[in-house]
Amino acid sequence: MLSKVRILAAIIILAATTAFAQQPQFLHAQLTTASADHGLNAELDSLRREAAPLWVGYNIPVAQKTFSDRYPRIDYLEADHPTYKEEDATSSSETSYDHAVLLFRIANHTIEKIRVENPNRQIDAGNLRVFWLSNIAPGDSIATLKALALSNDEKKLRDNAVFAISIHRSPETLPTLIGLAAPANPLDLREKAAFWVANQHSHEGFAALQNFARKDTDAAFREKIAFDLNVSNDPDAVKELIRMAHQDASPQVRRQAQFWMATKGGKVVAGDLRDLAENDPDTQVRKSAVFALSRLPQPEATTQLIQVAGTSKDPAVRKQAVFWLGQSHDPRALDYLTRLLQQ
Repeated sequence: MLSKVRILAAIIILAATTAFAQQPQFLHAQLTTASADHGLNAELDSLRREAAPLWVGYNIPVAQKTFSDRYPRIDYLEADHPTYKEEDATSSSETSYDHAVLLFRIANHTIEKIRVENPNRQIDAGNLRVFWLSNIAPGDSIATLKALALSNDEKKLRDNAVFAISIHRSPETLPTLIGLAAPANPLDLREKAAFWVANQHSHEGFAALQNFARKDTDAAFREKIAFDLNVSNDPDAVKELIRMAHQDASPQVRRQAQFWMATKGGKVVAGDLRDLAENDPDTQVRKSAVFALSRLPQPEATTQLIQVAGTSKDPAVRKQAVFWLGQSHDPRALDYLTRLLQQ
């Protein structure tokens, strides 16, 4: 019995390995296949010396990456290709895969494009040469993409490199993203990396975001961290947004934290938002707290706005509460405003 189990396990592993190793179907391509025995960087360095444009591709393991199957099954790498419209959709389904196709376009002796493609699509290379590599270790791929993100000034290429890192199924993915979000790097790179840290949906990722929220000295970056905490599914994310809304030194960061805590926390954060509307030392922050109250789910939003409009000692806050009650469709808001006008 044990031998049968081992045979079955071996068959499953072999099937998964075969699926991962399988190259996509290329169209209009001068295809060369090779094993990257000396590492990905060595292969790329060699191909950068080529005079004509070319594509380099390989498979990467991913954590159930979902691709749309809505449109015809051809992806075009070069510019001259049809643009699909809604009526071209062949289905509305999406399919998850355990691997994806990663492609680099090399021209003028440099990598100028990075693409992630559906492994089940045909890929039209526009009559360019394509070098398909096997035996690429995930860590090798991540290290190459990290180097591209750090060394390139072109934002789209840098963003695509960070995204490609984020979908690798590897223990090196999250530490690399956290490292790219570190203070030594450019702000836009940090923001992109932190966003994908949040999307890893792990407690370790949340802990990194929390550390940035509490210790990073760049207020513009902390503003983005407030959004990333909204994306995080860690149970402590709302608590950290509440802390930021009360304690961050920057009024703008406190305002952002209010907005996202209302979106994420709902009724749970109503008391904190009302407290901020009453007691924050910055007038704009108090007014933005009222706006955040207006974004709570109904009927809680109207309940809180009526209370603030009726009890706040700050005329600007009361005025803001009345304004957002005027935008409400809750009958209680109309009743309150009618009574207010009759006074």
